[in-house]
Amino acid sequence: MQDTARESRLFAIVLLLAVCMVVFRAVATGMAPIDTLSVSDNDDIMRFLMVRDWLAGQGWYDTTQYRMLPPEGLEMHWSRYVDLAIAAIILPLSLVMTEAQAAAVALVAWPTMLLLALIVLTGLAARRLFGGMAALVAVVAVLLWPPTGLTYFAPARIDHHNVQILLTTLMLISVVWPAPSMRGGIVGGLAAALSLAVGLETMITIALAGLVLTVRAMMLQDGAARHLAGFSLALAGGATLFFMGQTAPGGLLVPRCDELSLPYLALAWTGAAICIGVVALSPRLPSLALRVVLLVALAAAGIVALSPLIGPCASGPYDSLPQEVQDLITGRIIEARPTLPYLWEANGLGFRFVAPAAMAVLLGSLTWGWQSLRGRAGAGTPAKLGVLLLFGWLGVIGALFQIRLVLMGAAAIPMLVGVVVATLLEWGREGLFGRLRSVPALLAVVLTLMTPTLHGLAHGGGGAGATMTASGGQSVDADACRQPHILRSLNSVPEGVILSSSSYGPPLLLLTGHAALAGPYHRSADAIANGAVPFDGDEQTLRAALERTGADYLLLCRDAHYGDGTSFATQLARGLAAGGLVPVDGPAPELVLLRVER
Repeated sequence: MQDTARESRLFAIVLLLAVCMVVFRAVATGMAPIDTLSVSDNDDIMRFLMVRDWLAGQGWYDTTQYRMLPPEGLEMHWSRYVDLAIAAIILPLSLVMTEAQAAAVALVAWPTMLLLALIVLTGLAARRLFGGMAALVAVVAVLLWPPTGLTYFAPARIDHHNVQILLTTLMLISVVWPAPSMRGGIVGGLAAALSLAVGLETMITIALAGLVLTVRAMMLQDGAARHLAGFSLALAGGATLFFMGQTAPGGLLVPRCDELSLPYLALAWTGAAICIGVVALSPRLPSLALRVVLLVALAAAGIVALSPLIGPCASGPYDSLPQEVQDLITGRIIEARPTLPYLWEANGLGFRFVAPAAMAVLLGSLTWGWQSLRGRAGAGTPAKLGVLLLFGWLGVIGALFQIRLVLMGAAAIPMLVGVVVATLLEWGREGLFGRLRSVPALLAVVLTLMTPTLHGLAHGGGGAGATMTASGGQSVDADACRQPHILRSLNSVPEGVILSSSSYGPPLLLLTGHAALAGPYHRSADAIANGAVPFDGDEQTLRAALERTGADYLLLCRDAHYGDGTSFATQLARGLAAGGLVPVDGPAPELVLLRVER
């Protein structure tokens, strides 16, 4: 696609406007970042608490949250490297303002900086690869698609998903960049290695990148062997260094299935050895078929050698948890659900995340077919678009199993939208027939990008959050009291250990001095079960949980609906008096706080 002077000017204008819009949003919505954080995702809150505790003196290797499940605490499996980046904003600012103010600024600055980097990186790469029109549309797509523009990069969103999206975008660009080289491979490999250190969610995406580069090397494309060698060695070597930097010396040989550890390092080095074998032997084999046989043989040998080490992790990080807890994770964590059954439910996560991605890969596939058959694109464009489609389809197919797996294709979706729209506009310049083809498809793209707005209009004003009970009263959602001014009122009572539903655990740690017993984190089956089982069950179940945990208080949202609506917790929330559970005066009227008498 030719980049005209007009398209270059338009791209520069759109890029500048996008940057200004992101900065303006950060300023406009970041006036009370702690309050914003308190109603954000629980993972963002826990990340902030990790940073705060580390700056207060907790050890680099110690990621335990001691105020959850005291006194032992809840061990977290997250990387310290994200904490380090956030702390790098807080510490210099602490020289000119209080540490609390500096932390508040960091809550807004960190995700904003990541989004600006993603916009610039995506825009410049799309312009180099596909032209100015595709680039400016890709920038708009970054802003409009919720995972990149509205969700994971919003102020106070400091969990690791935004970091991973940015790193996998850099990796993908290195894969599709023209003139492959050793340096490009090293850049992509290091980005992939850091992404693995931050979290294992991108492992399949990284494997796909390695497979694409391996196929190119097997086809003896110019520079492909050097690119593959640089990528594989940088990935394995970088992952090893990052692992050693964030793992305590005593844990270096401990296999863990939910974080970068020895099994995954062995997998990375085995993959690197296979890639080097392909690089060294492919030029000596006369046909592609023999090179495929070589790859299969090397991969089979690697699988056999690794199976004792990788085998325990093959079933995922939840396999060691009780089945009841596994069911709670898959049933109550929205992003862990499959897309199709929840496509149009009230929260709309599946629809808003997956529908634009699915439309992008479908239209992108049609565009790729048209370019390949008609030869209308510039040299190499169908191949580059084909690589983007592989990553896009990976995310869409993954989302069929878990909504959050759409992020595996997040790096490709904005550029795919850009290529599709640029191609449709090109069709529109081909006379009446071209316009007849392009207008409906272009309209489909626009409507798809607007799905968050359309979904909000469809579900807005419906009175969600309040339902009628069998007795004619109103029942509120159990999370309705998760507001900062409500939870801060708990500071009016003596500090203690609170049993609450899972979604209240992290906000309690953020806004109050109390300790919590529940949180949605798989390193502790108790933390997950404490936040659900007692509230869904009968009186005996709830009282047994209070006794087992040693809770000082039971926290409920007044008139809330717990479980199927007949649970003992629901009755307490509606005013039932029960022996040994004494109402506490002082907290906001929206709360029911009961002191446990023993």
